[in-house]
Amino acid sequence: MPVFLYRCPNTGLNVQGWSAEEPAEQAHPTYEPLTCTACTRVHLVDPKTGRVLGADDD
Repeated sequence: MPVFLYRCPNTGLNVQGWSAEEPAEQAHPTYEPLTCTACTRVHLVDPKTGRVLGADDD
């Protein structure tokens, strides 16, 4: 179970996530729904990069 970090777009906190499978090598991002432990909402996160779909890039 691979572990990764992503930033919650609602709280700005770093959150630890995990995926059931190892992220595959693909040319395009693959987003998985994760329930955020910081804000209890669902975010779509790319487990390979930790990027959240729709979040502002800093």
